[in-house]
Amino acid sequence: MSDFTQLVAQLKRRVDEELLIAAPQVEPRSLYEPIRYFLSIGGKRLRPTLLLLSARTVGGDPEAAMSAAVAIELLHNFTLVHDDIMDHDHLRRGHPTVHTRWDESVAILAGDGLIGLAYRQLLEVPPRYLGPVFRLFTEGVIEVCEGQAFDKEFEGRDDVTLPEYFRMIGKKTGRLITMATQIGAILGGGTEEEVDILRQYGDVIGVAFQVQDDLLDIVESEEVIGKTFGSDVSAGKKTYLMVKSAELPDAGHRRRMREILTAPAVTPNMLLEMQGLFRESGIFDQAQAEIERSYRRANEMLDRFPHPESTRELRDFTGMLLNRRS
Repeated sequence: MSDFTQLVAQLKRRVDEELLIAAPQVEPRSLYEPIRYFLSIGGKRLRPTLLLLSARTVGGDPEAAMSAAVAIELLHNFTLVHDDIMDHDHLRRGHPTVHTRWDESVAILAGDGLIGLAYRQLLEVPPRYLGPVFRLFTEGVIEVCEGQAFDKEFEGRDDVTLPEYFRMIGKKTGRLITMATQIGAILGGGTEEEVDILRQYGDVIGVAFQVQDDLLDIVESEEVIGKTFGSDVSAGKKTYLMVKSAELPDAGHRRRMREILTAPAVTPNMLLEMQGLFRESGIFDQAQAEIERSYRRANEMLDRFPHPESTRELRDFTGMLLNRRS
């Protein structure tokens, strides 16, 4: 196991420990039991890990940023619980979603509880940083909700453009990742220049991360990704793949994809057929090229950091994301 892998595992353990402290075993059980269940079923903890690595990159102590790291993971889990309801997903991290195990009312309340717990954690930030961190966090919550709204609006449209798609994922997925790099750099005591470079780094890997998710949704098995195979296609999501498919010169491919997407129910065989169409038309290759190009850009941004040698861990983090399968 490499030093970086050991470091990531160590940071993840610390975040997991603090998450369960942040969600106490108290009454009412109907609120805290589903919250603790969802926090305990796993998760890569990428966002809090990125926040802590960003603090280390500017020379800070990651323990001093731990409360914010826990807050951003709680916020992320809030988005997942509510997303699962809206997207009618039944699996998350290989386990039943909250609304499946309980019901939608319980899941809505659990999500609301998670965002409240996130703000409680944020109040533990050192007073001199609380203002800017609180502002970034709150603006991030609003942008994530805006991104989700765009995502739902796009389901009913056939003319979503690539710039619209990138704007949507920049808010829905990218914003949390950018928040992690910015807040980590602030709490690590970074300069204005360092915070801005890490913000730009977060912007790029956030977008690349979602394009990668779009690809994994239809490429990897349910067991690997931990959620329903092809759920984006079944829900009519305007993923990178779907937006690019509207540009295909082959009218037959476009027509067949449209037939699958408008079917009353998308069957497993239809999903496999869609997978084949994406592969034959070169869309998988285009998506992979977009992902690799973005991660290269992210590392190029780190070249501009005042002390490039201190960005080694973030470069390793970029490589870890590029090679992920879930």
